[in-house]
Amino acid sequence: MESMSKRNLRDLDYWLIVVMVLLSIISTIAIYTATYGKANPATGNAILGIPSHILFRQIAYEIVSYVVMFLLLFIDYQSLMKFRHWFYGIAILLLLAVFAFHRVNGAHSWIPFPFFSFQPSELAKIVSILWAAGYMAKMNEREFPDYSFRGLLPILLIFIVPFLLIYKEPALGQSLVMLAIMYTMMFVYIKRKHLRILLTVSFAVVLVVGLSMSVYAPQTAKFLLKHHVMSQYQTDRIIAFLEPSFNSNSPGYAYQVLEAQIAVGSGGVFGKGLFKGTQTSSGWVPFDWTDFIFSAIAEQLGFVGSSVVVLLFLIMFYRLLRIAQTCLDDFGGYVIMGIVGMFSFQVFENIGMNLLITPATGITLPFVSYGGSSLIVNFISIGIALSVSVRRRTLRFD
Repeated sequence: MESMSKRNLRDLDYWLIVVMVLLSIISTIAIYTATYGKANPATGNAILGIPSHILFRQIAYEIVSYVVMFLLLFIDYQSLMKFRHWFYGIAILLLLAVFAFHRVNGAHSWIPFPFFSFQPSELAKIVSILWAAGYMAKMNEREFPDYSFRGLLPILLIFIVPFLLIYKEPALGQSLVMLAIMYTMMFVYIKRKHLRILLTVSFAVVLVVGLSMSVYAPQTAKFLLKHHVMSQYQTDRIIAFLEPSFNSNSPGYAYQVLEAQIAVGSGGVFGKGLFKGTQTSSGWVPFDWTDFIFSAIAEQLGFVGSSVVVLLFLIMFYRLLRIAQTCLDDFGGYVIMGIVGMFSFQVFENIGMNLLITPATGITLPFVSYGGSSLIVNFISIGIALSVSVRRRTLRFD
């Protein structure tokens, strides 16, 4: 009989780990070059928002993230299904708790602790995936599964509750990620053709409405603001995206996206070199270590360097889909698809806003942008995926 440890090591997706390591190296270099000389290492830079010891903090977050990822690798992912209700309940309580604390950058998104701040919306994404995957897997095991619209209501509810709480913070980008996860998982789960068509049509309607707003951008933004559908800064971002030249109502956000676009274009094919980016290293692009870190990479390393980043993400998606395709149970497959939906939307949205093809929504680039909560939760997701990968074959007798 083949030993369990050797079998697990043989099935471990090493390519996925290699991609994570390479993205971490790129992240460390990008954050260092983007913030070099801009802030005092002891005090940071209050004007630009750069925290003190930013590089050492990022390295510490990465070390913790890798420890968590490998710990989850040795935990049977199926055991997570037993506790998914508790995880979800804790996440909802934390999303409610954020409103008891002061706003940070205009939003109730963070819970402050002595040495770091935690963003519950990050946790809500992965626990919602676990809950929905557990429900879908249990439904498939029933003698008479309910794949009707009524059977889909619990899934809709489980995503709508955190979506509304996150949207209320307000954190538009994070709430949109919840919808992206829901659409991805439901499209894989739905068995009935007419419901799949309905899901596709509803997504198309959302897309058409969004595109139609470009014709009457300022008027639409004012309507959404007047009826309290969006806050002022959210409507400003919409106008900045749809009409960048319309700067009278949204000079700040139009400035950000335009400068980021200039930085990406100025990088050319091979880039200007590390520490030589005129837009990013000189501070013309705000938040080029978080939301707009892709512009710093593109300006310094050019089309070649930014293409490497995109290629690494494509490899990551391919490896995750391979794990989903070969896993032994529905729960693992649905979890992986939820993770794919989460990461793919975030990558597309973040890179898109740096290229001015999507609006700026405050979504960071996974595994690359500076941040503690997002980085740790992202590695939790990869840890769960690796746990699925080492348990995707039954024990064999040779």
